[in-house]
Amino acid sequence: MDHGYPNNVTKKDIPYYAQIIHIADVFDAIVTKRQYKTHVNISDTLKLLIRDTQPTRQTVALDLLNTFSKDGKINPKVLKVLFKVVIDDTLYEMSCTLEYMEYLKDQIKRLTKIQKFDEKMKGSKRQSEIDYYKDYMRLLFERGENYENYRQILSEYNDALDVKEDLIGKLKREIEIIKALKA
Repeated sequence: MDHGYPNNVTKKDIPYYAQIIHIADVFDAIVTKRQYKTHVNISDTLKLLIRDTQPTRQTVALDLLNTFSKDGKINPKVLKVLFKVVIDDTLYEMSCTLEYMEYLKDQIKRLTKIQKFDEKMKGSKRQSEIDYYKDYMRLLFERGENYENYRQILSEYNDALDVKEDLIGKLKREIEIIKALKA
């Protein structure tokens, strides 16, 4: 970001907000999953940006004429602000995920109760008991659920909970890595 700006403005003269927009744009371009590339971890992306804050060493004699060769391409102060924004965003994602996990746990608890009544119903000999359990199960079903599909739905909720638990672990590790980074 030290050259190529309109009117040959140098790094020290590039407006701070323009530097912030540049960093945000680079960050977004790197972490966004696209058809032709896979997702890059946030901490790996920040490491790439940190590398661009470091002064570059030129190896070709003519490059030494470049007066900006000792400057990093990215302002470290702006990058530190990005770290904070990324951590805050990650914490928000964790909060939303934990809230969703509570919903999943409530649904699993409800469907497990239905499953227990189903097992009791199958073990019943008297029709009155069978009807009782069936009616109680019907009260616990939510929209789209029935006797035939509740086990599949329970399985899907359990799978989703496992995925979200893994995600929380990954996000915690990302925050730890980001906090350890130095710009």
